Amino acid sequence: MLVESIDKTNKNIVFVYTTCQDLAEAKYLSLSAIEERLAICSDFWEVSSLYPWHGVIQDVTQYMVMMTTEKSLAEKLVAFIAGLHSYSIPMVSTCESQFTNPAYLTWADKTLNSNELYKSREEEIATERSIAEDGYHPGHLK
Repeated sequence: MLVESIDKTNKNIVFVYTTCQDLAEAKYLSLSAIEERLAICSDFWEVSSLYPWHGVIQDVTQYMVMMTTEKSLAEKLVAFIAGLHSYSIPMVSTCESQFTNPAYLTWADKTLNSNELYKSREEEIATERSIAEDGYHPGHLK
């Protein structure tokens, strides 16, 4: 069975957390990590944060980013995020999942290890529209 063939010690799901100054940076870091096949998914949401910075208590709105990856990629993803991040000292932390449903593990492993090129949702819509309008499908004869 395919699920049993997955090396669960290195394929366990790990969540990598960071905070960003705004939504644009959260999306940029997320998309970059997914395109590099270091993350399979990224969720982000607005959070209110309090912390001292250079002796002054900061009360700011940030975006929390939680990327999902495999354990074997976690350290690379942390370094990747830190290298692109706008903060001089970004918080980048990991949290390992205790259990993930086998179907998700299989999908994540297959997707992260695929060489298939991703396309944007807009590109997919344009392709679908083209097929619907004139029956054309890239790579197929009419």
